[in-house]
Amino acid sequence: MKYLVDKMLKKPKIVVIGDLMVDKYVYGSVERISPEAPVPILEKEEEEQFLGGAGLVATNLCTLGAEVDFISVVGEDEGANNAFSLLERDNLSSKYILRDKKRKTITKKRFIATSPYFQMLLRLDHESRDLLDRETESKILANVRLAISTANLVVVSDYNKGLMTKAIIDETISCARSRKIKIIVDTKKSVYEYKGSDIFVPNYKELCIALGLKPSNEDDIIIPNATKLSKMLGAILVVKRSGRGATIVDGKPPKTYPTLAHDIVNVSGAGDIFVAIVANSLCLGKNLNEAVELANKGCAKAISRRHPSVTLEDLK
Repeated sequence: MKYLVDKMLKKPKIVVIGDLMVDKYVYGSVERISPEAPVPILEKEEEEQFLGGAGLVATNLCTLGAEVDFISVVGEDEGANNAFSLLERDNLSSKYILRDKKRKTITKKRFIATSPYFQMLLRLDHESRDLLDRETESKILANVRLAISTANLVVVSDYNKGLMTKAIIDETISCARSRKIKIIVDTKKSVYEYKGSDIFVPNYKELCIALGLKPSNEDDIIIPNATKLSKMLGAILVVKRSGRGATIVDGKPPKTYPTLAHDIVNVSGAGDIFVAIVANSLCLGKNLNEAVELANKGCAKAISRRHPSVTLEDLK
């Protein structure tokens, strides 16, 4: 394990393409119920914001020592200004982040009670879901070709908010294949749209939906059906199973790494952190089992914080 952490001091070049979000958190205490409606009154104490979605993948890759090219789109609004400030704060280049005045910058605002106990009360979303127009799509395609031309690995973090059109998906896969580098896909869309990629990282619900099954997290459902989907896609699957850990299906006997989480404060973004650790580890030459084992350990640390994050120190 120490060898892996030492190797992470090197800088792999990883392209992250996906939906950039701004995550806002409003914290406070709840001591009263509103007389106007049966809802809690949150007395605001502090507020903070972070990059979310694909931005969380990119941020954590950067924290782990990778050089990151982040491809995404924002609007021409206050959310975009916040996004660029956060990119700068997190030492991420905005070179491949486009502004599109016809779109809203995806913003998720969470209202959190920290007293008498930690609990999310409400999430307010502000977003665009329409597919990109031709002009913006053309610019993204050019960025994909340029960024992947010098990359060691590609991560797609697709929250199905309109960025990943068919043309962009196809070009991403084509460029990566031409350079013989791996693509890791975490998508809320149909996984079949990404056939030709190397590794898929669905959660157990997404796996079941892909095969038309009622969501279940039981081994007798997940393992045979993950094996079936792996064969259909011609790819490796790493199934995120929440409290049951993660299962690898790669043509060998499936292996499940149980969760190591004990102190759970906030699981928002845990899947993005998991993907970031796996991607960085693979890019540094570690095998998939080692990468998933490390990601499990990192996520256990990350979700013990009120805003999930992971550092190299955590991985020691």
